[in-house]
Parts: sequence; C-alpha cells; structure tokens
Amino acid sequence: MVNINATIITVRNSSSRLPNKPLLKIKNNLRSIDIVIERAKQIGLPVILATSTSTNDDIFESISKEHKINFFRGSLLNKIKRWYDCFLKFDIENALLVDGDDLCYSYEIGKRAINQLISTNCDIILPSSQIVTGFFTYAISKTGISKIYKIVQNENTNTDVITLFIEKANLTKSSIELNKIECNQNIRLTLDYDEDLQFFRKLYSHLDTLENGSNIVNFLSKNKEIVQINFNKQKDFLTNQSKFNEDMLNE
Repeated sequence: MVNINATIITVRNSSSRLPNKPLLKIKNNLRSIDIVIERAKQIGLPVILATSTSTNDDIFESISKEHKINFFRGSLLNKIKRWYDCFLKFDIENALLVDGDDLCYSYEIGKRAINQLISTNCDIILPSSQIVTGFFTYAISKTGISKIYKIVQNENTNTDVITLFIEKANLTKSSIELNKIECNQNIRLTLDYDEDLQFFRKLYSHLDTLENGSNIVNFLSKNKEIVQINFNKQKDFLTNQSKFNEDMLNE
C-alpha cells in the first residue's frame, strides 16, 4: 500500500475500570469491538485494528480476520508510538483515530473529518468542545503523528490521554465542523464503566448497531431515561482525564 488514508481502531484488553471491555457482549453475540469495527467500515476507508504486543491482546488478531480488516501490534503503554509505527508499516498519509470503546462513533463525522484534514492541510482535526462524547476522536496526518512522536518516543511512557502531548507538539489544528444535532454535552456514548455497558445494551436493544449518529441522538432525546443510565459517570470520566494530564505535568 502506498500513501493511503485509513481508519485506525485503537484497542486493548487491559482496562482497569472495565476489564476486557472490547469482548463484552452488547447485542446477541455481538461484542463491543465488533460494533466499533463495523461502524468504522461505514466510513469507506481501509480499517486497521491496532492493539498491543501484550499476550492479553492476542485475540484481536483472530477478530481482525473475522472482520476481514488489517491488523497491527505495537506499544502497550505508548499508543502514540503504536500509531506512529502503524503509519509507517501501512504507509499511511492521513488517518481517522477511532477509540475501541466508542460504540456509537459517528461515521458521518468521520467522513467529513478526513476530508477536512486533507482540504485544510492541517496536522490534526480535533473534536469540538460541544460534540457528543464518543462521536469522534481525531483525524491526523503523517506529519502530525510524526510531530507528536518526536516528543514522546519512550516505549514505556503512558499516553492514554494525549491532549497534553498534542499541545506540546505545536500542531496546526482545526476543529471538526458539526451539525447542530451533533452538539450535545448531555449524552455519553463511550464504554468505560459498568453503567456504560448497561447503557449500550439498552440502547442497542432498540436500535440497529449501524444506526447513524443523528438518529441515535434523536432517539435518546425522546428516551431520556436511557441517557440517565450512564451520564452520571461523565464527571468521573472527565476527572480521570484531568488527573492524568496533571500527573504527566508533574513528572
């Protein structure tokens, strides 16, 4: 492959808050990672499942084969290095970075983001502060990932939250352009806690797992009791991210 655009799904099994969360069943026999992969395919780019070299993550090789997508293994702790090495292996020019715990990732936003990245010639497209949590992560260029990697090359550096490293790398940035319905800070669509697991099981008992983001928001706006299953964990989620960044600054 030469100078491709791709979707990279970042996943591993070593979550402390919800162990083995990519393998948890959500709807019938669909695991959470199955849903993320199939939603990512809707973007229309080659999909790469990027996990770690830990033996705990061996299962993702067979999962990638099941879904007929590409597979990559890299650093366990330093996911920036994992992304960088993945860019090199597949000769990627631009990529969408999809978190393996975003079971409602908006493939509509993803399509717009990769086009915005290319047309603006930015290093990175960031999520807006108004976006629904879990709809979008980043779109980044080869130049952008190279700039971040230069400041955090150590295999053993934990880069679980990368906002601080993005700031340090002085990337050229742009925020994703959103439709009004994609702006909602009162909905949480990511899998970190048991409450999130219950939320997704309830949500997808009513909707198809490939439903588009706009229809998901419309449904939840009419069924607020489902939103309340996990939204109380959003504060904990944001607090943990803030503490991670504070600890990194103090190192």
